[in-house]
Amino acid sequence: MRLNPRWLGLAASIVLAVSGFLAGKPYHHDAAWVTGVCLWFPALIGLGYAWWQLRDERSGLLVTATLWALPLLIAPPMGALDVYAYSCQGQLFDAGLNLYEHGPADLPCTWLSAVPPLWRDTPTPYGPLWFAISGAVAWLAHGHLVVAVGLFRVVAVGGLILCVAAARRLTADNAALAMSPLVLIHVVSGVHNDILVAGFVVAGFAYAVHKKPVPAGAAIGLAAAVKVTALVAAPFLVLLLLRRRRDPLAFAAAAAAVYTALALLTGHGLGFLKALGATAQLVQWLSIPSGVGMAVGYVLRWAGHPEAFDPAVAAARAVGFVVLAGLLLWLWIRAVRARAEPTAVMTFAGLAMLATAVLGPVFYAWYALAGIAVLACTPLAGRLRTGVHVAVVALPFLTLPDSLGLATKTKVPGAFLDVVLVAWAAGRLRRRSHS
Repeated sequence: MRLNPRWLGLAASIVLAVSGFLAGKPYHHDAAWVTGVCLWFPALIGLGYAWWQLRDERSGLLVTATLWALPLLIAPPMGALDVYAYSCQGQLFDAGLNLYEHGPADLPCTWLSAVPPLWRDTPTPYGPLWFAISGAVAWLAHGHLVVAVGLFRVVAVGGLILCVAAARRLTADNAALAMSPLVLIHVVSGVHNDILVAGFVVAGFAYAVHKKPVPAGAAIGLAAAVKVTALVAAPFLVLLLLRRRRDPLAFAAAAAAVYTALALLTGHGLGFLKALGATAQLVQWLSIPSGVGMAVGYVLRWAGHPEAFDPAVAAARAVGFVVLAGLLLWLWIRAVRARAEPTAVMTFAGLAMLATAVLGPVFYAWYALAGIAVLACTPLAGRLRTGVHVAVVALPFLTLPDSLGLATKTKVPGAFLDVVLVAWAAGRLRRRSHS
């Protein structure tokens, strides 16, 4: 008897919620945690299988998405603990501290014990709009962490609704991606602010396709005011506005005006440039340049030069930035040649955003949300469609309910896997150039 995918997905979501209650509490690795982790992976497999069966459906998706989301909405945050850091950042903002200079421990935050150690003394790398949202949530929560998490979930679901509504103005072919495991785990449950970036960027493309430069610029300004990496999409948006000479200028002016206004209203300028460097403290192989640097560092360590590990990672990251710059330029040139076809431009933009995530110094599964959201606005086909679908099913497996990243437990094999991937990509590129 064939299982109904809708009900299988609901059952998997319920088990994931149970897993969250058992294993989602930060830094408590007891018998309940072991049980929760044992439930986590089979439930993810069930959810991924159920979604795969429904990925081409267009009808009934709202009902299915609601059913799958409800258990996760009442469970603790899973897959990451960033929402606790968001809450503390809101308290810092309300206290009048500069988030580009202070971490949660400097206040100290009411909920500091729930914040991952890495982020307790780390300045915030986000933009002024996110500071305002975090501050409003912390003020409304009145010291109650559960209330803060619930309010951030409202924000995340609002970002998802914005993303879906904007995407529907472009295409309805990939609506099922909005209820994929990646979205359910890292938006509905994990409440990452990347979904706001995705929503604003997709809205920007929807406006640009319909030749509305000022709203498009405002949207990308709002996206950058959450995470500055959203600006990667800006050159591609401009290509859709070249029909009239003044439109790109109106787009740029609107984007700059929105960001500047938010920066002034929140009392924060361009300090994110300094704060971005703080996120590079974490070294893990999910970032391909970092992984290659780790592999080189391990070889040097085994050869008797342990002091060379950090310089090797830094050098590999520098090379990664150069490669990324070249790749972004190549994608933009391809988009210029295809600018008469908006879906082609959006495809290259989505790939550019994914490349920025993967080739940056640090990569987490939810960093892929914005790039995948842009690709979802195109008629996905062939290997790209398969790759996106595999990614939204596979990426949630990279973390446990309490945010423990599997990359931290697989450093050596993961690093050398990156070397293999880079060698494979280089070989394929060489064969293509010769042919």
